[in-house]
Amino acid sequence: MNGSLYLFPVLPEDAPDLAPVLGVIEALQIAGKPLTEALDKRVFHAGDGFVREVIFAGCSPHLRFEPTHTDDRDFCHLVLHGPLPAPRLFTGSRTGWPRCPSCRTRLDDWRVRATAPLSAQPCPACEVTCRAIDLDWRKQTAIGRLLVELRNVFPGEATPSDRLLSVLREATGSDWRYGWAAMSEAP
Repeated sequence: MNGSLYLFPVLPEDAPDLAPVLGVIEALQIAGKPLTEALDKRVFHAGDGFVREVIFAGCSPHLRFEPTHTDDRDFCHLVLHGPLPAPRLFTGSRTGWPRCPSCRTRLDDWRVRATAPLSAQPCPACEVTCRAIDLDWRKQTAIGRLLVELRNVFPGEATPSDRLLSVLREATGSDWRYGWAAMSEAP
């Protein structure tokens, strides 16, 4: 199983309205039809624009866009998260050590810090206090209150197009970034 590419506002505390985000992913055809028959539109098949707006590295990525059975989640699809009451930090099995934004020291206690992403703790090297959400994770996490999860992509091999990030910024008034992490527990 691969991980996910997450898109989220640069400021983790920001929670733009979901409607313009949904409008962007539908207008750019990143989202196709809903994956479930749920009334709230939160889980989607990948649309025709998915491969236009998500850039894959490598000469021949293996992408599967349809499930092979009812419980299959190992295919490219989208999940919308939020707005959540507080920022959530998504990590993965390959998440490396983040660095202090002040002195660049590698923080070995990142798993403890990740359990409370808004809690400020001092850096053991320079003693500057910072929150887990403010550490330099080198795009190996996703942090936010509103996130677009693009599932079943290998970390580092898929990035959003500049156009996608730009259109999200125009629609929400917030700058957006991306990171890779494990798939969420959501459907």
